[in-house]
Amino acid sequence: MESTTSVSKGVFLFPNGYNNGKKSKKKSLSIFESTFSNELWYTSFKRNWDAVEDQLKILHEMTHSVLLNDIVSYLKIAQQGSELNSCDKIIPCITLLTGVNQPDHVDQFKSLIGLIREDVSPHVVMVNSQDAPTLKHLVENTVWQLVNDDNLVDDLEESFDESHKPKLKKSRCTMKTLQSWYNDNLVKSPKKWKKSQHSLVVIIPDFESFNSNVLQDFVMIISSYISTLPVVLIFGVATSVSALHKSFPYQVSSKLLIKVFHSQPSHVYMNQVLENIFLTHSSPFHLSGKAFELLTDVFLFYDFSVTGIIQSIKYCMMDFFYADNIKSLCGDREELNAKISKLTSDDLENIRRLLSFRPFLEVQDCQTKIGLFEDDNFFKEILQEELHNLHDYLFSFYLSLRLLAVFVKDLPKNVMGKSVREIYAKCAAEHIVKTEAFKESMQLINFQSKVQLLETIQSAIEVVNNALQNTSPGPLRSPTKNMLNKSINSLGEEFVKNIKIHFAIFRRQIGNASTEVTVQEEDDDDFDLRGSRYKLKEKLLKATRVDRVQSEFMMIRSRFVNYLEEIFEKSLLPPHTQTFHEILFFTEVSNVKKQIIGAPRGALHVALSNPQCYLQCKCCTLPALESVSDTIPDVSLAYKLHRECGKHINLYDWLQAFAAILCPDSEDPAHDTNIQVRFTRAVAELQFLGFIKTSKRKTDHVMRLTW
Repeated sequence: MESTTSVSKGVFLFPNGYNNGKKSKKKSLSIFESTFSNELWYTSFKRNWDAVEDQLKILHEMTHSVLLNDIVSYLKIAQQGSELNSCDKIIPCITLLTGVNQPDHVDQFKSLIGLIREDVSPHVVMVNSQDAPTLKHLVENTVWQLVNDDNLVDDLEESFDESHKPKLKKSRCTMKTLQSWYNDNLVKSPKKWKKSQHSLVVIIPDFESFNSNVLQDFVMIISSYISTLPVVLIFGVATSVSALHKSFPYQVSSKLLIKVFHSQPSHVYMNQVLENIFLTHSSPFHLSGKAFELLTDVFLFYDFSVTGIIQSIKYCMMDFFYADNIKSLCGDREELNAKISKLTSDDLENIRRLLSFRPFLEVQDCQTKIGLFEDDNFFKEILQEELHNLHDYLFSFYLSLRLLAVFVKDLPKNVMGKSVREIYAKCAAEHIVKTEAFKESMQLINFQSKVQLLETIQSAIEVVNNALQNTSPGPLRSPTKNMLNKSINSLGEEFVKNIKIHFAIFRRQIGNASTEVTVQEEDDDDFDLRGSRYKLKEKLLKATRVDRVQSEFMMIRSRFVNYLEEIFEKSLLPPHTQTFHEILFFTEVSNVKKQIIGAPRGALHVALSNPQCYLQCKCCTLPALESVSDTIPDVSLAYKLHRECGKHINLYDWLQAFAAILCPDSEDPAHDTNIQVRFTRAVAELQFLGFIKTSKRKTDHVMRLTW
C-alpha cells in the first residue's frame, strides 16, 4: 500500500524541511485611523498625543529610576552575600510599599523586571494572587515560569531550533525539578555562567490578596532549599509593613531578611504629571477649571490612579479634537501661521461663532467689524494676532501660577494650597486676586521675616530662570533705566524678563535694608511722676500714642507685596476672559462626564427595567417602563416583579407571578420544570448582582437589598 493510500479519506501532511520563521506582520490600521487619517484635526491630535506620551515615558523613568536603582543595588548585595544567608537558611526579602493605586502597579513592576533582567539576573518571575489560590498552584506557576522562560536558554543552544526545545508541564513543576534544572543549566554550565551566581527572583505584586497560609508554607519550603537555590523574594505591599508582620508568625518571619523600600505616593506623582506636562504653556491641550476639577476629584475620591487620570485626559482630548478642524491650531506656536492658512471658509465661520469672539467684536469700530465678517484674509490676520497674544498669556499665566505657589506654600493655614495643581483650580475658575484667600495670603507675606522673604524671592528667581531657559536660551540684557521705568503693557517673554529684573532689585534692596525701628519721643524732663495718679495715667496714655516710624526693610517689603499684587492681577486672569480661548481650552465637561464617571447602579437599573435600550431588538419593546412582557429576558422579568415586593419576598409567590406571565394560558405553570429552571437562574443572577440575599429568618424567603 502506498503512503498516500488509506481506507478512509483524509489529508496527509508531508514536512519538506521548510522552517516558517516569524513573519514580519505590518501593523494594520484600524477603521478609525483609516477613515480619518487625511483629516486635519486627526493628524493634529495624533501628533500632539504622541508628543505627550513621549513626555510621560521620560517622566515615568525619572520618577521611578531612584527607587528601582536602589532595589537593584540591594539585589546585587544580596546576590553576593547569598552564601552567608544560605548557612542560616535566611531568604533575602524586599518589601516594596506601593500604595493603593492598583492600576499603576503593573507599569512599575514591569520596569522593575526589565531592570533586574539587565543588571542582576535574567531569572525573574511574577505570580499574581488570581493565578495561585493554593500552595500547589503557587509552586507550579513559579517553577514553570523559571524553567520555561525564553531568556534562560544557554548561549550554546541558541543555534538549536526553539520549536524543539522541551517545555515542562505544570503538573511536573516542583521544587525538586527546579533544583535539578538549576544544577544542570547554571551550576554545570560553561565558565561564563560561573562568573556570577544568578539569583532566582520571585515577585509577588499583590501581597494582601494572597492567602496568608499559602505564603507561609511557600516561604518555609523555599527556606529549606535556600542552601542550593539562591531565591530572592519581592513583596508588593499596598498598605504598610504591619500587613507583612501580621500575616507571618515569628517562625516564618525569622526566615526572611526584610528590606523595606517606599514607593512615591500616587498624589505626588499625579502632581508631577500635571505640573510638568499639562500645566505648561507648551502643552497642546489645556483644561478649563471645571474639567480640571472633575478629573482631580475622580483621582482623589475614587481610585488614586495616575494611569486613570491620564486616560481621562486622553478621552477629553479626543472629544475636543473630534471632527473640528479649528482644533488643529493647538500645538506648536511656530506652526500656527501655516495651520491658519489651511483653514477653509467653513472653519473660519465656526471660529466666528465662538462665544469669546463677541466681546472682542463689540469693542471694534464699524469698518473693522465688516472686515472681520466679509474678508477671510483680514480675519485670518486678526486670528493670527489674537492667538499669538493667547500664547503670550499662557506663558505668563503658568509662570505666575508657579510664582504664586512659591510665595504661598509655606504660609500658615495654606488658604491657597501648597501645589500648583490646587492654585490652578482656583485661578481657572475665577480672578484669584479678588478673592479673600489671596488678600489674606498677601497680608501674611507682609509679615514675613527678612531671611524668609529673601529665600522665597531666590526660589522665585530660579523659577523665572527655568521658564526663560525653556523659551529663550540666550543671555538676558542688563537692566537699564528705560526697562525699569517701562510699564507692564503686554504679557509674554518681555513680561517675564521684567519680573526677573524687579525681583533681583528687590532682593538686593531687602538684603541691604536695615530692620531697626525708630521712635519719636517727646522731651518730658520737667514731668514729675511723684504727683497724683492722674499724672501717671496721662503719662501712660502719651506713651501709647508715640509715633513709630517704619524701618527701611518694612517699607521695601510693603512695596514688594504691592508689586506682587500688580503682576498677579494682570497675569492671573481666568482663561475664559481671553479671546478665542475655546480653541485651546477644553470646556465641554458634560459631554465626557458620563464616560469618565461610571454609574453602575443606574446602568443596571436601565438595563433590567428597559432591556431594549441595550439590546436594540423589537421583541423587548415595552409600551411603558412599568409594564412586563414574556419576550423580555428572564432576569429583567424577575427584576420587575421583585420591585413590587416588600422587604421579604416569598419565593413561591414570586415563582407563581413569573410563571403566570410566561404561560398565561396554562392551568398550573409553576410546576413546569422548564419554567422552574429559568426562574432559578434569574434569581441566582439577581443575587449575584446584589439585589437580593438569602434570609435566615424564613427559609422560603429572600431579602431585598435595594429600594
